[in-house]
Amino acid sequence: MDIYTLKDMLQDTGYDVALQNPLAQEGRLRTVILAALAAAVVAGLLWCFLGLKLIRLWAALLGMAAGFGVGFGAALSLGLDSKIALAAGGVLALVLAILGAVVYHVGVFLVAWITGSAIGVYILNPGDWKLMLACAGAGLVIALFTIRFAELIIIVLTGVYGAAGAGTAIALLLPWKGRMIKLAVCAVLAVLGIAVQLLMESGRQKKKNLEKAKKIRQQNSVANDIERARAMIDDMDAKPSTDKKSGAVKKQKKKKVQPKKNKKTEK
Repeated sequence: MDIYTLKDMLQDTGYDVALQNPLAQEGRLRTVILAALAAAVVAGLLWCFLGLKLIRLWAALLGMAAGFGVGFGAALSLGLDSKIALAAGGVLALVLAILGAVVYHVGVFLVAWITGSAIGVYILNPGDWKLMLACAGAGLVIALFTIRFAELIIIVLTGVYGAAGAGTAIALLLPWKGRMIKLAVCAVLAVLGIAVQLLMESGRQKKKNLEKAKKIRQQNSVANDIERARAMIDDMDAKPSTDKKSGAVKKQKKKKVQPKKNKKTEK
């Protein structure tokens, strides 16, 4: 089963047609579609504007989804029972969710890999699993660069990923239809999201540098105080000997020299 088969299955349900003009629908279908689109807009905007700031949350969610999918699929491919497959998927989902949330670099790697692969799928719209694997490989290559440029890559990826989700949902709610409208909305959101995240990260780095400089100044101040205290102690230790010497000199000065008596005068 390929992507087009899944798309045909979606079309059979009628939701694909309804999504082309959700505002024209009526009743429960309209409510469900609008609620889904609203959720997509909110989630997409959070990704777009707070991608790096909420990186641990995204890592936990994506790690959980990826872990369950890999564990469940691998267990089924090995011919294991469905209950065992569910258990395997749940265990791996829990492990990846915890690792992604707790270990920063693991979370960054997971987010970069999954979002990079998803963006490739969104752009190329692959029709078979070979192209899907190519998108996954491209996402893996991007994720490897997070070892050196973690923050910048996450900002760009989450900005584009969130803009694609929110922009697509917003475009469906607009009265104007067309691929160019959707691309324009996505592009504007991506630029705004990346710019906002870069400004936030710049401010965070500036604050971090100021705190570091303040800490260094405090350490230097403490070191200077210690040196002054040592100098004072050394001065106090040196004063008694100096006082003794000066006292001896003073005594010598105070000692009067008796004038010699002139014998002739006595006579």
